[in-house]
Amino acid sequence: MPLLALSDKKVLHHILSQGKTCVVSEVATALATSEQEVIQAFDNLRRTGLTKAAIDTPGFQTNRWTLTTRGYQVGPSLVLDVVPSENNPVTPDRVDPADGWGFPWKPVKAEAPVYANNLSKRARRRGNKTWRPTLAVYVPERPPKRRRWGLLFFATTFTLIGIGLLFVTIRQVNIEISGIDDAASLQPLNIEGKEISFNIDGTNARSAQIFLDDSLISGFQRYGNQIFWVVPPLPEGKHILRLTVDRRIYGEVSREIKFNIDGTPPILIIPNVLDPVEMGQAVTISGISESDATVVVGGIPVSSSDGKFQLQLDRPPAGPLSILAIDEAGNTSSLEIVVPIKYPKTHAVHVSAAAWAYPDLKNPIIDLIKAGKINAVELTLKDESGYLGYNSKLQLARDAGSIRSQFDLVDAIKELHSLGVRVIGRIVAFRDPILSQHAWSLGNKDWVLQGIDGQPLSKYGGFTNFYNDQVQEYNLAIATEAAKAGIDDILWDYMRRPEGSLDKMRIPGFTSSSEKPSSVINKFLAKAQSNLHEFDVFQGVSVFGIAATRGEQIAQDIPEMAKVVDYIAPMIYPSHWAKGEHGVSHPEAQPYEITSAALAEFQRVLSGTNTAIVPWLQDFTLRVRYGSKEVKAQIDAAADVGIFDWLFWDPTVTYTAAGIIPRSS
Repeated sequence: MPLLALSDKKVLHHILSQGKTCVVSEVATALATSEQEVIQAFDNLRRTGLTKAAIDTPGFQTNRWTLTTRGYQVGPSLVLDVVPSENNPVTPDRVDPADGWGFPWKPVKAEAPVYANNLSKRARRRGNKTWRPTLAVYVPERPPKRRRWGLLFFATTFTLIGIGLLFVTIRQVNIEISGIDDAASLQPLNIEGKEISFNIDGTNARSAQIFLDDSLISGFQRYGNQIFWVVPPLPEGKHILRLTVDRRIYGEVSREIKFNIDGTPPILIIPNVLDPVEMGQAVTISGISESDATVVVGGIPVSSSDGKFQLQLDRPPAGPLSILAIDEAGNTSSLEIVVPIKYPKTHAVHVSAAAWAYPDLKNPIIDLIKAGKINAVELTLKDESGYLGYNSKLQLARDAGSIRSQFDLVDAIKELHSLGVRVIGRIVAFRDPILSQHAWSLGNKDWVLQGIDGQPLSKYGGFTNFYNDQVQEYNLAIATEAAKAGIDDILWDYMRRPEGSLDKMRIPGFTSSSEKPSSVINKFLAKAQSNLHEFDVFQGVSVFGIAATRGEQIAQDIPEMAKVVDYIAPMIYPSHWAKGEHGVSHPEAQPYEITSAALAEFQRVLSGTNTAIVPWLQDFTLRVRYGSKEVKAQIDAAADVGIFDWLFWDPTVTYTAAGIIPRSS
């Protein structure tokens, strides 16, 4: 038996039982001894060639030991029965007499293998010499076979591939940047304060540096192999964010992303008002924006090329059309465009329902048509009293007692069309005593404008509430019924609120924080125009002569109205102006001067809208007698400022034919 100390044998026994590399501290704990004794035992076993120190593993500070080839071969026989147990006690007669001396172990001479019996004497003599090999050598029982070169080649190839993969793996470093996408375009407020994280895999992050546009930045936080940076305010423009980190042996590796900061809305070039187009005609909407911007026209995304966009519509839009451009950063530019309808030349006179039903008043109108003095007739459908003068089928009108069937609407339209003139249907909208009284009797008080005493407003005999949806729908139903009958125009009158302070009246639905009356009026007109254009019916609105400068006093915002009607019909009657208005000392006696000045003011207000102006002119007498001279003076004044359309008003429907002399442009 080899001469090994008992403590050395116990260490050898433990390392054999584990079958793996052992750490000094682990062995000391298992054997209940000190680490110093274990280290001494390992050193003794090393000098006998049984153990060796394992290669240090990076990151571990404690020495590790393992068996040598010799240790695996002879170790089991050296530790046989050295560890006492209940069934295997250690007795004095079984203790190695050399225990404690630490003599080195000498291997027993191995016998020659069978195939070596025929060796020469010289070879056998050499074999008898005492020789101690450094390592135990295993001698096979049969001669070695012929080498397999193919297997060696494949083994070498796979080894080289493995080394190459290991080389690549060692060199590979992954850097992930989160919180911002490469090539992103962002608004300044959307990136300021944003946290960007860098995750580094494959090397230590302690050497990492961050650069913004090649300038080293600081102020980031490092947690292990993760780095966090909160973006400070940055100027608009393109930026490059780069992280670099060192690799062992292989130098530096980096990762970068590019992003753009853009807080400037995209350009959007398109006329606010297009040239007038024919009713029902196809129209092309075209403009310019930035090449990377998305353009939406009226809710429809349109394609663009080099920033130019175009949308073809089957017919002109009713009312303003929204245009929106959105760039990659989310900045937006928007505007509204109006596509005006080309309104046909109009020379018309007012005809009430009663007049059309009365031959002595109707026939002179037909004479004006045949004489070529007028090309249109304004026929009142609902008048200032709230009565419908034609054979309406509307149930609410029947219930309210509003219908006076003085003429058949379809027949009247056919007759006038046969004479080659257009028919303009006039609807007095919100001045409506009949509907006001009917609604009030049913308890629908929110249909009616009221005084501060809570009673129906006495002005005009009753004024309906334009904030009320049912009131609006009633008037829209009248317009739709006329459109289906073949009317050419709908001309709204009393499309306003009553004169006077709002403090002196109560409008259900109106508060200081709600929409102002003029906005509600314009929304109604927009709804009506959308409906009427489906029937190719024009829409106009009669407005006060003072509305060009004081429209909000009666809820008539002229520039906004122009966006949702096809023409504006200002009531320029000379008799309605106070002395000194527009610098005219006596307007009623100076029809040319007041007409010219008032229309010039409307032209100024409507400049750039391309909305037609068709003024109401006066052919009736109040304080100053009006005849052919005064009628012609108004036509001449309008023509001299460039307006060749007009409507004449006479409540008695008796017109001065001699004064009606149309002038063409």
